[in-house]
Amino acid sequence: MRRISFVLVLALAAVSLSAQNPQNRPTFRSGAAYVRVDMYATRDGKPIEDIQENEVEILEDGVPQKIEAFEHVRVRTTPQETRIEPNTIEQSRQMAGDPRARVFVIFLDTYHTQIEGSATMRQPLMNFIDRVLGPDDMVAVMTPEMAATEITFQRKTTVISKMLEREWMWGRRGRGQGMDNDEREDQYEACFPDAFQTAGLAKEMKARRREKLTLDALEDLMVHLNGIREERKAVLAVTEGWVIYRPDSKLARALDKNDPGIRPGDVLLRPPRPQPSDTGQVQGSARVQCEADRMALAALDHEFRLQQLTQTANRGNVTFYPVYARGLAVFDAPIGPDKPPSPIQDAANLRNRQETLRFLAADTDGTSVINTNNIDAALRRIVDDLSSYYLMGYYTTNIKLDGRFRSITVRVKRPGATVRARKGYRGYTTEELSRGGVSPAALEAGGGSATAAPATVAPPVVNFNARAQFRIRAAAWSRAGLSGGTVWIVGELDQQTKRLPAWSRGVQAEITVTGSDNAQVASQRLEIKPGESGFTVQLPDAGGMQSGDYTVRVRLRSPMEGELALIDTARISVKSPPSLGDAVMWRRGPSTGPQHLRTADPRFQRSERLRLELPTSSTESATARVIDRNGQTISVPVEVSARPDSGFSWVVVDLGLAPFGPADYAIEVTQGQMRQMTAFRVVP
Repeated sequence: MRRISFVLVLALAAVSLSAQNPQNRPTFRSGAAYVRVDMYATRDGKPIEDIQENEVEILEDGVPQKIEAFEHVRVRTTPQETRIEPNTIEQSRQMAGDPRARVFVIFLDTYHTQIEGSATMRQPLMNFIDRVLGPDDMVAVMTPEMAATEITFQRKTTVISKMLEREWMWGRRGRGQGMDNDEREDQYEACFPDAFQTAGLAKEMKARRREKLTLDALEDLMVHLNGIREERKAVLAVTEGWVIYRPDSKLARALDKNDPGIRPGDVLLRPPRPQPSDTGQVQGSARVQCEADRMALAALDHEFRLQQLTQTANRGNVTFYPVYARGLAVFDAPIGPDKPPSPIQDAANLRNRQETLRFLAADTDGTSVINTNNIDAALRRIVDDLSSYYLMGYYTTNIKLDGRFRSITVRVKRPGATVRARKGYRGYTTEELSRGGVSPAALEAGGGSATAAPATVAPPVVNFNARAQFRIRAAAWSRAGLSGGTVWIVGELDQQTKRLPAWSRGVQAEITVTGSDNAQVASQRLEIKPGESGFTVQLPDAGGMQSGDYTVRVRLRSPMEGELALIDTARISVKSPPSLGDAVMWRRGPSTGPQHLRTADPRFQRSERLRLELPTSSTESATARVIDRNGQTISVPVEVSARPDSGFSWVVVDLGLAPFGPADYAIEVTQGQMRQMTAFRVVP
C-alpha cells in the first residue's frame, strides 16, 4: 500500500450547553481595543463552577484590566438527533468562530503511530468524541498528509465514529521497508541502496522527512486555527512521539566516489523518475533530487522548531493534549521486520519520544496521556477539564501601537485554584490601525465597537496547500432562467513543478465533478501544452448543476512518466439563484507581463496586481472593500467595474498589492443584498 490518507466526512457529536443567566448573556464586543479571554479553573483536578466576576483579576503585561463581560459556560451531552449540523463550509467556519463554541482538532499522526496504536485508540477516541461535544462545539480530524485548509468542522459524531471503527489501521509506523512508501521515499531507496556506503541512508532520510512533514502539518494547523478565532482551540494529538532530529554531519558527508555503490557520472540529464543503472544506482535528475534532499534533511533542527511550534500555539491560544497511542509501552521499536536497536538505545528512544509529548502539553497548558493502558479514563479527565469554562472580555489600557506581544495573566481569588487562560496576543501597529479606520483616540476612549470602522466580519481564511505541486480553484454560479449552475475550474502547476522534465512537455488532465451522493455530474479531458502551466474550463458543457454541494477532482498525468500523476480536489456549493457567483482569480506582475492570467494559487507578491471576476445577472452597482485577518476594513482604493458576457455580466475587482504587508486578507464584494468574500495571501 503506497499511502493511507484519510478523507474524513466529519459529523460531530453535539451537547447541551447551559450558562448562568442565559437570558442575560453578555454581548461579546469586537474592535481593535477589545480583548477576549477564556479561562479554565480547577481545584484538585475538578472544574470550579461557582467563580464570580469579583473573584477574577486580569492583568496585561502586569497592569490590571477592567472586566467588561463575564460568563460561565457548562457543557452537557445531548442525543445525536438533536444536534444541528452546518450546511456549508462557510457556515462551518462561522460556527467555529462563535466564542461560546469549543473547537477541537483530532490530529492522527499516521507517520508515527503503529497499527497496534491505531487499534488501541479506536474505542477511546470514539468515546471521547461522543462525550466531549456541546451543541455549539465544532470538531475536525486531520492527518499529516492533509493541508489544514482541508479540514472541515462539524458537530455530529456518527460518521466519524463509524470511520474510526472501520478505518482502524491508519497507523503507518513500522510497516517494513517499501510497504508503505510514497513516491519520494521509493526514490530514496532507489538512490541509496541498503548496501556499501549508502547502507541506512534511505531509512534515515525517510524517518527525518516524515517527522518534518508532521511538524509542517502542525505548523500549518496552528496558522489555520489562529485565523478562525481568538478563543482557545484544543488539539488532541494521537501519536507515539518524535525523535526530534538535530543536524547530522554523518548524513551530510560527501559520498566516496571510489565506493562500488557510487558511480562517477551519476548526475546526468535524465527523467526525474528513478532509473537504476547496472549497479542498481539511480542516475539522472532523480539523483540530483536525492542529493538535495539528503543535504536538507541532514540539516534539520527540530528541537528549535518544536519550541517555535509551542510559541506559535500559545500566541494563537491553542492547547495540545498529546495521547501516546500504545498506552503503557515497554519498547519503542516495532516488532520487525527491521532489526531493532539495542535495549539501551531503544529505552532512550522511547523516553525521548514521550518527553517530547510531555513538553508539548506542558508548554501549551495541556495534559498528556502517557504510560497508561486506561486511556479511556485519561480522556475522560480531559473531558471534565474542558466541560466548564469562563468567557471574559476587557478593553486594553495599552494604547501603544507597537505590534508587540502582550502577555495576559488571569488570577482567581480562591484558595487552591489552578487557572489556565489565554497567554497573550499581538498588539496593532499604526499602519494596521490607519488602514482599518480605528484611531488611537478611539482606543484611549475604550470604544473599540464605537469607532468609524465597519462591523467586524469573520477573519479571512486562505485555502491552499503550500506544499502542493498542483492546485485547482473552482468558482460556481447559478442564475434564474437556467436549468442549473455552472462551474469554472482553473488548474495550475506550481512554478517549480512545471520546470521539471516530467511536467514541462505536455500534460493530460482528467476533470470530474461529483455530487454529495458521489454520482458524476460532469467530466472532461484536456491537454496542457508544453510551455503552459495551467488550464481553465467551464462545466458542464450542456444543462446545469442543481443547487447543492459538489466535489471537483482533477488528475494530471505526465506522458513522460506514464503512471505518475498529480491530483487535487476542491469543494464547491451551487447556490439557488439569484446569486453572486464565486470569484475567478487573476494575477498580473513580473511573471505574467502586461496581461492578466487566471490563477489557482491565492498567494501574491506586493509587486503584483490581483483581479477578481464574479459572475452575476444583477444590473445593480457593486462595491468592494478589503479586510484584514481581524475583520477590519483597510482603507485602500479598490477598482470595481462590470464586463458584459453572453446573457450575464462579470463584476470585476482590481487591486494593487503594493500597500500590503505579508498577511492574509479578503475582498468583500457587495451587490444589492448579495455578498461574496474571497481570501488571498500576500507573501514576501
